[in-house]
Amino acid sequence: MRKNGTIPKLLKLKDNRKKEIELEVKRASDKVDREKMKLKVLEKDLTDSLEFFHEKNIEGPMDVDSVNSYYDFFSRINGRIGEQKKIHDQHKSDLQSLKNNLLDAHKDKKVFEILNEKEIRQDLREQRNCEQKEADFLAMTRRLK
Repeated sequence: MRKNGTIPKLLKLKDNRKKEIELEVKRASDKVDREKMKLKVLEKDLTDSLEFFHEKNIEGPMDVDSVNSYYDFFSRINGRIGEQKKIHDQHKSDLQSLKNNLLDAHKDKKVFEILNEKEIRQDLREQRNCEQKEADFLAMTRRLK
């Protein structure tokens, strides 16, 4: 039997790290969902405003001030949509990076699980060898008596 339990301790640390990364992935996924909803709201506002603009345009000619105000509004909302798309893409790339980290953490944990199993099998093998040697010794001492 090994005196120090280094591998089980490392396994526990790897498991804790994996759980931490899982929580980070969940938070990042929630953040991506929130940013996507913000983007959808902005896009819906744009389509609703465009529909309203088309309805007004069909009703009859609009004055220059109204057209300019609509143009300003559409350009502002298009800018906000572009910014929101950048934010959303950044959060998606962060999420993908965290998922890759989670995959690496899972692999690390699996490696240490395998090492731990090997150590346990080796300890059992050593214990059986020790018991066999003891039994052989006892059998030989009985024969010699």
